[in-house]
Amino acid sequence: MSAAGPEPESPEPAGHEPVSVRRATAAAAMDVLAWRNDPHTRAMSRDTGAVDEAAHLAWFAAALADPRRMLLIGEAGGAKVGMVRFDHADETEVSINLAPEQRGRGLSRPLLMAALAEVGGEVWAEVREANATSVRLFEGAGFQLQGRRDDIRRYRRPG
Repeated sequence: MSAAGPEPESPEPAGHEPVSVRRATAAAAMDVLAWRNDPHTRAMSRDTGAVDEAAHLAWFAAALADPRRMLLIGEAGGAKVGMVRFDHADETEVSINLAPEQRGRGLSRPLLMAALAEVGGEVWAEVREANATSVRLFEGAGFQLQGRRDDIRRYRRPG
């Protein structure tokens, strides 16, 4: 597998509703908590512990108010399909979480591509080695492997 991976796909998979993104609001907090506490999501996260509701609601409110953070909710066919988060610091890091009930429908790449269209410049991602689906996602979206540490792959997408 090459570091650059295949050419990025368009945001709309064949045979699927288009995926759009919008800024998250407080109304999405409980959906995001449910997606975050999904067992598979937890297993693939840097922090594998369950997130307490009160702590999540405080984090979510702070994230919405933080100008260095962008939370986007993806939608297709009128349904929420996941969240993409951008953390802007010295580097911009992206994180994606597909709603468990939307897995297997080919929506992760269109969700990621729609979200990337909302930010400019270089973007970084960190992916667990064991998360083969996310490895394929980021490599297919034009992210290039920059290195590894422990069980984490570090990817960069040029701006």
